[in-house]
Amino acid sequence: MVSSIEAAKAHKRFEGFRNTPYLWEGLLEGLTIYTTNALAITTFPQINQTGHIRLGKLTEQFMLFELEQDPSVELLVSNLQVFDQKTTIGELDCLMKESGVHKHLEFVYKFYLYYPSIPAELNRWVGPNQNDSLVQKLAKLKERQMPLLYHSETKKLLRQYHLNPIDFQQKVCFRAQLFVPLNFQKAELLYINNDCIQGVYLRYEELKGHESYGFYIHAKLDWLMEPHDEVDWLEIGVFRPLASEQLNYQRSRLCWMRSAEGVLSMFFLVWW
Repeated sequence: MVSSIEAAKAHKRFEGFRNTPYLWEGLLEGLTIYTTNALAITTFPQINQTGHIRLGKLTEQFMLFELEQDPSVELLVSNLQVFDQKTTIGELDCLMKESGVHKHLEFVYKFYLYYPSIPAELNRWVGPNQNDSLVQKLAKLKERQMPLLYHSETKKLLRQYHLNPIDFQQKVCFRAQLFVPLNFQKAELLYINNDCIQGVYLRYEELKGHESYGFYIHAKLDWLMEPHDEVDWLEIGVFRPLASEQLNYQRSRLCWMRSAEGVLSMFFLVWW
């Protein structure tokens, strides 16, 4: 039985997911963005949103649920694993028909931080723990995930569904939350949708000057949520040792803060 608190959290995650902007418009690095229709959804997905599900898998299920609510969309196959003999060579996120047009979608939901010192603009978007980047993800999509549709083993598999790869348009449903350095000079950032910028990132020493703020650290699944006031805010004297302990594991954390005036914002606290 799901408690009312957990149900409220689940709804907030889904709402935060839906309100996350798409990372670009049109075409980027040869990849075409897919955006869902702006439908009013009054029901919520019945998905097990415990700590056992990875954030990426949860966002995939949210995306599929969103598509299911659209009367112009017919889902054909989702999460289709492709094998070469007994080895998994990849997975197709979604094959569907929209208003009669066949489409292959790959789903992506990412958090990236902006490093102004890196020379090439697109290369500046790097994961919170510096172990992935936007350009790496775009390359993987172009070189591995999208071509999988045309693999010989995929063709064999799709015959079982009476589907032909050449009938499909290929698009990427890529939502993202972006964060810039503290005191970053506001400018129009190239290539990406600037509406994706959700806040700043701070190093531990940059907490200085925020003594009057309240802080909140939440579980990773709650990273999808938009900041709200229904949490137990921590004073900085309580927050600092908790944050230090988290950073000792070399894992950056998404946090919220509340100003003395009640203004809510989100930020990444980074370990590097």
